[in-house]
Amino acid sequence: MRKTAFLIVMVMMFAGVIAHSVTADEKKNVTNKMCPVSGGPVSEKFRTEYKGQYVYVCCEGCLTQFSKTPDEFVAKMSKEERDAIAVNESCPVSGEPIDKTKSVEFEGRKVYFCCDHCMDKYKKDHPTAK
Repeated sequence: MRKTAFLIVMVMMFAGVIAHSVTADEKKNVTNKMCPVSGGPVSEKFRTEYKGQYVYVCCEGCLTQFSKTPDEFVAKMSKEERDAIAVNESCPVSGEPIDKTKSVEFEGRKVYFCCDHCMDKYKKDHPTAK
């Protein structure tokens, strides 16, 4: 009886570890992965726009703090995180300079284009772009 109970507990613990690692490995549709305010992982639910690109934070409180002094928090971000929130300078379809009035959202970031034709082509090739 004790061995069975012990085995059941061990299986449940193992299943919990597996479930947690699967959830942790899920891809988030975000630009930056770490909150520029708290330093923790970001949430897809909390974002703001900064210089034409989305910046994600972990919670409502950090969103409020970030909005007060965004440049201060961006300066504290790693180079990789700052690169992730940078606006693309050239059209991903043609390679031409972008027009900031032509954009779609794809996988949690803004993607900019040079013209409507390129934007439409991108949407056709990326059906989840909005």
